[in-house]
Amino acid sequence: MSIGRREFLKGASVMAVSGISGGCFADRLMPKAPDLRFGAISDVHLRTPGDEKELIKAFTYFKSMRADAVMISGDIADTGLISELRRLGEAWEKVFPGNKGADGRHVEKLFIYGNHDFWGAYNLIKNKDPRAQKDAISYTETRPAEVWEEIFKEPYSDFWIKDVKGYTFIGGHWTKSDQFSGLADFLKLHKDRINPSKPFFYTQHSHPKDTCMGPWAWGRDNGASTEALSKYPNAVAISGHSHYSLTDERSVWQGAFTSINASSLRYISTEYALRENGQGNSHGFCGEKRKRLTERIKANDSAHGILISVYGNELVIERKDFYNNEDLGQNWVIAVPPEKDQSFEYRAKRNMPPQFSAGAEIEIVKLDEDKIRIEFPSARSVDSRRVFEYEITSTLVEDGVDLVQLQRRVIAKNFHKKEKPLAKDASCIISLGEIPVKGNMVFSVRPVDCFGVKGSPIFKRIKLDS
Repeated sequence: MSIGRREFLKGASVMAVSGISGGCFADRLMPKAPDLRFGAISDVHLRTPGDEKELIKAFTYFKSMRADAVMISGDIADTGLISELRRLGEAWEKVFPGNKGADGRHVEKLFIYGNHDFWGAYNLIKNKDPRAQKDAISYTETRPAEVWEEIFKEPYSDFWIKDVKGYTFIGGHWTKSDQFSGLADFLKLHKDRINPSKPFFYTQHSHPKDTCMGPWAWGRDNGASTEALSKYPNAVAISGHSHYSLTDERSVWQGAFTSINASSLRYISTEYALRENGQGNSHGFCGEKRKRLTERIKANDSAHGILISVYGNELVIERKDFYNNEDLGQNWVIAVPPEKDQSFEYRAKRNMPPQFSAGAEIEIVKLDEDKIRIEFPSARSVDSRRVFEYEITSTLVEDGVDLVQLQRRVIAKNFHKKEKPLAKDASCIISLGEIPVKGNMVFSVRPVDCFGVKGSPIFKRIKLDS
């Protein structure tokens, strides 16, 4: 039986975490077993035998937590080969033989194709490589469906609908046609199976446009799913494709519906525009062509996934790093639909930004006659709002005037992992030639959270000769 919000709160102790105190993003002790529990991962990208290690870990963890279902939001086969997809089927059977958990209960598969599954073998097909005829998922118009049914032992359709413990799940495959424009009609066709009094769950590969991660996010769709789901305040969309980190609170968006980033089981994205150690973002600002001097940050040492427990209209989201066998932070709890404003702008104002510890210092290392490196320790969370990046500013201080000469942003070294203090976090290499006017300078570093809210700066004064 489902429990209402009032009964839920009676049995729960409330502790504020990474967002809105007493509401969204509050970690709570659950009063009893959930109505429904399912695992959700995306972007498995199986390519070579042996690289299913994190996949097995995820499946095994979901099994240990008595998950009722497991969702995979696409990009299973990295290069679009049947042999890659088949290895997922083998991993599933190894952990969930006969689609059953440890206690013999049925565990539902909630899988969809992503763009790699459908288009990964495009060049093989285009070049008429003999491997394509034998092993490409999309070699013919009918093969994606045939392969799916053969491996996963279930009917294929571009959109599917399933019921798990009284909750509705809908999935939309990446296809050759316009991906998700048919969702609105599919929802209308199956409206009798969508209970307006409880959440229902929808998965596609790419993020619905202008939802989780924001309007600049890499990998968003064309907007068709956002338009369709906006008519259903109890809808919860779960998607991947972008590979963005689950340490970022923008992974949950709530507006006309709810949208959740499932992140990636293969690697975490560093595609953020205008960061010195990022790799750019074709969906973000692309106007700055300046060469970066700071080494690009790497984030292939983490594999993210979530476990969602449903208590009435409350979702408890547990964030896992299966590569490092760690929780990524305290659980998030959200109401569906949200009971008050949960926009990014509202949430950004609710908690204090990260701050440097007392005594934190900047170190400036001269690399050669033209370049210096700015180094500093990691900032600490305040109200569980962790540091995402740092703002480095060079200011000329002369004759009672302070004039900013240069400003840079760098992503925190462990932005994608469980929070741990570092003696040296991100650093930034600066060419002295980029500082227009030299003299008595103050270098400052400010910690910045995922919403762009800035903590207090630390300072270092130096003299730069012209």
